[in-house]
Amino acid sequence: MSVTPVLALDRETVLARARDAALARTKFVEALIDAAQAAAQARDQVAAATRVADRADAEHADAYNDALAAGWTVAELKASGLNAPTASSKKKPARRNTAAKSARSTAPRRPGEVDTPASDAAAVGHTDSPPPNVQ
Repeated sequence: MSVTPVLALDRETVLARARDAALARTKFVEALIDAAQAAAQARDQVAAATRVADRADAEHADAYNDALAAGWTVAELKASGLNAPTASSKKKPARRNTAAKSARSTAPRRPGEVDTPASDAAAVGHTDSPPPNVQ
């Protein structure tokens, strides 16, 4: 039986390599931090601009209604180039259409899997058996 010689490790060389590897990976984290901060700042600016626009829309609507209350007609204002205020820019939350959603959902395909009518039916829960009797 032969004895494997023990290699002498140079502590400083090993540590220097480890630091270089960590530094190379840290650069990606620094870029990620910068991008995340820029995105957060942009979202804050959009939110502030939206609040300003909402206030301006409300003031426009108030002024338009004041003009109507003072006797101006919609036709007169429009002929003067003053259009009615637009609807609020706030969007209503989207309604979920579960019927359409469930019809679209299918099981994920594996790479190389062939689509067949049988696999499609099984993916959306259809089989040749009749539906269960639900009361």
